[in-house]
Amino acid sequence: MNNTEILRPDENTAAAAYQERGTTEKLREGRLHFFRTIAQSVGVQGPTGGAVIGAAILAGISGGGTALVQLIAAIAMGFVAYAFVLFTRGFNSAGSVYGFTGAVVGPIFGFLSAWSLMLVYINFAGGVYASVADEAQPAFAAIGLHLPWQIYAFVAFVLVVLFAYLDIKTSSTIILVLEGVSMLLVTIVCIVILAKGGYHGHAFSSAPFRPNGASLATLGLGIVYSFSAFSGFESAATLGEESARPRKMIPMAVAVSLIVVAIFEIGVAYVVTNAFPNTKLLAASPVPLVSVTNQFVAPWVGTLVNFGAVVSSFGAALACVNGGTRMLFALGRDGIGPKMLKRVSKRTGSPVGALVVVSIVSLAFLVGFLHDKATDAVGIILTYGADLILAAYALVLIAAVIYTVKRRMSPIKTLVLVIGLAFLVYVVKDTFIPFPAAPYNWDAYGALATLVIGLAIPLLSRRIRNNLRRSPLLKVGAMQLLKRESQRS
Repeated sequence: MNNTEILRPDENTAAAAYQERGTTEKLREGRLHFFRTIAQSVGVQGPTGGAVIGAAILAGISGGGTALVQLIAAIAMGFVAYAFVLFTRGFNSAGSVYGFTGAVVGPIFGFLSAWSLMLVYINFAGGVYASVADEAQPAFAAIGLHLPWQIYAFVAFVLVVLFAYLDIKTSSTIILVLEGVSMLLVTIVCIVILAKGGYHGHAFSSAPFRPNGASLATLGLGIVYSFSAFSGFESAATLGEESARPRKMIPMAVAVSLIVVAIFEIGVAYVVTNAFPNTKLLAASPVPLVSVTNQFVAPWVGTLVNFGAVVSSFGAALACVNGGTRMLFALGRDGIGPKMLKRVSKRTGSPVGALVVVSIVSLAFLVGFLHDKATDAVGIILTYGADLILAAYALVLIAAVIYTVKRRMSPIKTLVLVIGLAFLVYVVKDTFIPFPAAPYNWDAYGALATLVIGLAIPLLSRRIRNNLRRSPLLKVGAMQLLKRESQRS
C-alpha cells in the first residue's frame, strides 16, 4: 500500500493548503504509522530518565506518597490532553498549536501559542543535552571512562543534530527503539523487585498511594513537579503532515502516550518507594532506581539501567529537536522569518533550514551554563521551559474552550476544558507564589519576557502580521475545523 492510498485527499489538510509548493518546501506526507508517531510524544517525556531519579525528588518534596501525587498529576494532565485530542481530531499540521489555535482564535493568538511551545521544545533539547551528560558520567565511570560532563553534552548535541537531519521515519525509529528498550529494561527490573517483596522481603504496602500525614500544600508541590514531568505528550501533533491518517493517529498518540508514561512513572515510583527502608533514605539517594537495582537484581543490571537513562534522555533531546524544527518550519512557510526556514532537504525530507536555527538556539541554552555543575545546569535550563509550557498549555485550553463554545459542542466538553484550565491556574499559583529564589527567578522572568516578545513580534511587524493573516494553513484550518464539527452535529 503506497502513501497515496494511506492518505486520503481530505486527511492531511495542511498539505491541501500548500499544494503548489515544490518538494524543497514540503514535508513528506504519510510516512509514519502509530508507533513511530507515538514515539515523538513518549520521547519528549523521556520516561526512563525521569524514573531513575523521580521517586527521590518526590520523596524530598511530598514525603512517602510518591505514587499518589503522580496519579493526581496524570489525571489533571488528562484534562489538558483532552484539548489537544479535540483539536487534532479535526486538523493537523507541522505547526501543531499554530494551526488549530490560530484557526479558531486568530493568527496572532496562533503565533503566540506556537512561539511559546516551539521555544519550550528547543529549551528542553538544550537542557536534556546536559541531562544526558549528567547521567552519562556515572554510567561510563562504571566501565572506567572518566570525562568532563561538557564533552558528553557536546557529543549528545552533535548526534542529535545528525539524527534529526535523517528521514523522519529513521529518526522516529531511533526514538522508538531507545525509549522502548530502556522502558522494557526498567519494567523487568521492577517486576524482579516486586517479586522479591521490596525492602527485607516485606509485602508491598499501599503507602506510596497515601498522603502519609503530608499536608495538602506539601502534596500540592509534588503534584506540580509531577505535572511538569508529564509534559511533552502533545508533541506528536508536530507530525501532523508526516503521519498517515493524522486525524486518527495524532489524537491516539497524544492520549496513549500520556497514559503509558503515567502508568510507567507511577509504577516505578511505587516499586522504588517500597524498596527503600524509609522516605528519608529515599530522598537522600541520588539515583534510587539504580540503587535498588544493584541491591535486588545485580550491580551490572544497575549499570544497564544507568545507560538506559542515558539513551532515554538522548531520545528525548532528539524528539524535542524534531518537534521544534517542524514548528519553526511551519512558521517559516507562512513568511515568518527568513526564507531558509521553509527549506526541506531533497535527500531526507527534513526541514533542514529550520533545523539549523533550532540546533544553534538549543546549543546556546547549553553553552550559557557550561561553567556550572551538570545537575545545576539541567535544573536551571529546564526550569525556563517548565515555566513557559504552562503558558503554552493555557493558550491551548483557552482556544479549546472558545472552540467548543463557537461550535456549540456539548457543555460537558467545555466543562472538562475549564477544569483543566482551573488546575493549570493552581499549578501556576504554586509555581510562582512564593516567587522562586535565584537563579530560578531568572527562568520566570525569561518565560515572561518570551511571552511579551512573542506578542510584540506580530504587533510591531506589519509584514509578519500580514503574512499571518494571509496564512493558507490558518484559512484551511478554520474551514476544516468548522466542517468537521458541522458533520458531527
